[in-house]
Amino acid sequence: MSSDSYDVVIVGGGTAGLVLAARLSEDPNLQVLVLEAGVDQKDDPRVNIPAMWSTLIKSPADWVFDTVPQEPLGGRRVPFPQGRILGGSSAMNGLIFTPIPKSNVEGWAELGNPGWDWPSFSRSFSRAFKLTDGTEKSSQVTTKDGALHVSYPDRTDSEWPSIWKDTLAGLGFSVSGDLFTGKANGLVVNPESINPTTKQRSYSQNAYLAPALNRSNLAVITGAEVHRIVFEEAQSSDIVARGVQYTKDGQTRTVKAQKEVILAAGAIGSPMLLERSGIGSAELLRRLGIDVVVDNPHVGENLQNHVIVTVSSEVKDGLKTMDPLIRREPDALAAATEAYSKQSGPLATTGTSVTAQLPFRGTQTDEGKKELEEIFNSTLSAQIDNGKQNAEFDQAHKKFIRSILSSPDEASGCYITLPGWGAFNPDGSRAPAPPGENNFFTIALLSTHPLSRGSVHITSASAPLPDAVAIDPGYLKHPLDIEIFARNLRLLEEILASEPLASQLKPDGRRNPSAPPRGGFADLENARDYVKRTGLGGNHFVGSCSMLPRKLGGVVDPHLRVYGTKNLRVCDASIVPLIPRANPQAPIYGVAEHGAHIIKSDLQSQSTSQ
Repeated sequence: MSSDSYDVVIVGGGTAGLVLAARLSEDPNLQVLVLEAGVDQKDDPRVNIPAMWSTLIKSPADWVFDTVPQEPLGGRRVPFPQGRILGGSSAMNGLIFTPIPKSNVEGWAELGNPGWDWPSFSRSFSRAFKLTDGTEKSSQVTTKDGALHVSYPDRTDSEWPSIWKDTLAGLGFSVSGDLFTGKANGLVVNPESINPTTKQRSYSQNAYLAPALNRSNLAVITGAEVHRIVFEEAQSSDIVARGVQYTKDGQTRTVKAQKEVILAAGAIGSPMLLERSGIGSAELLRRLGIDVVVDNPHVGENLQNHVIVTVSSEVKDGLKTMDPLIRREPDALAAATEAYSKQSGPLATTGTSVTAQLPFRGTQTDEGKKELEEIFNSTLSAQIDNGKQNAEFDQAHKKFIRSILSSPDEASGCYITLPGWGAFNPDGSRAPAPPGENNFFTIALLSTHPLSRGSVHITSASAPLPDAVAIDPGYLKHPLDIEIFARNLRLLEEILASEPLASQLKPDGRRNPSAPPRGGFADLENARDYVKRTGLGGNHFVGSCSMLPRKLGGVVDPHLRVYGTKNLRVCDASIVPLIPRANPQAPIYGVAEHGAHIIKSDLQSQSTSQ
């Protein structure tokens, strides 16, 4: 199908965009077009082989964004990989599929988003995946009809999962949680977006788009960089989007949209395109010479991300880890390649599926509750510049965070394990493993619900990405985040000192160079210093086109329509008003499925009424 006019034009062929394309084109009467800046790399082994996921970072498949200098992190610029590829970040993420908890979704609804309650969202989410029950972990939920392949890792001869489980059990944490019930903490074995038969990545390109490409009413144009949305002259109070201007092969073109334009360009791309099209802060737009179409200073605000640190500890000689493969030892590479040819071995998984989502330590004791209350009293009243969000949203956000951190059933920290060296340099690059044959065990820690928020805004009306935007996530800007992170690091130290894990580590073994010696995170000042010196972004950006009432700082309404417009919507990570507590891949598939359901219903209602 080739045309200069379609019913629906979707900008961004990423995680959400291809879900929308597949679902909306189920209606044969809708002509649907997807515009994607990247290309299709469906045959690239770096996309398909699970353990190679990080090799696409800083490649042409990555937009290669960096933040502005982050003062709480010592003025460092922090990299932010984002997919510039058909399939978007679902083609290059870490494949972890962590369903969002009920409390998170209900938090969205309580902010003023009817129709986004837990029962409604979970029904849509169930259409996103088919879960293959593995032998490593059994879930109470098994779905067979969804698009995305999701599977638990096969049981291996590695002792690390049982060591981790027994250590958590010894500390009194649950080891029987099930993420798919909407409520789980303690030991978490994450499923991965991996086809259990082929052991290849399952992502929006091969799960949603490929089965739909034979439809005559669906078209995809890759290598298309979108510049702006084209509006018709205002006939009423709500403006109408009539097309999209883009460049392909050096030629600028305009495609018409008869019914809808949907932005699915991600937490950076969607607010950028709104601002370049004249929707955003009037002050910013006029300064850059852009005509103001809708004055909404909240476009690009409320940007949220997780901060993450890693701690690698040397293990005793003879314990099996992934280090030989990480060091690219020839024998290990040959063995892994041979095993993968039979759909098994370390290349067939990420190695990071065994995790824990743990509450603030001590929420069940008087002493712990007192410490947490003291933290709240000393930090929540701090006057922090969190951009243009109003006082009402700020109070609602604090109320949500306080309720989560105070609950023994909710997680304040996510602890991700890797049996091997997993340290990073402060600039975000992978730190080389120490010379020699020593092996390591790594825990990556992220705090689940940061209170710090930031922004992303254009710096030019026409400069190409990534130079056209200033990304300021405001990492650790709020003192509450630093205090919670420090105590989560203290708990990490407690875990490392607990049996049976402690017996697997060398008593005086090495750590990654920036970490204090064993036991050092028991000192909260050491912990605070460590997160400031080494903290990186979790690459989980959300919130920059938040789904909120306009009076609370919203950009889109619960039907995902951009305020002030009649037929322009946003459906991607940018609409999420409160960040999910862990990896956002699964929630974004749910957002896209739920958004597709809403948009299809609206279009059908319009057709019926005409």
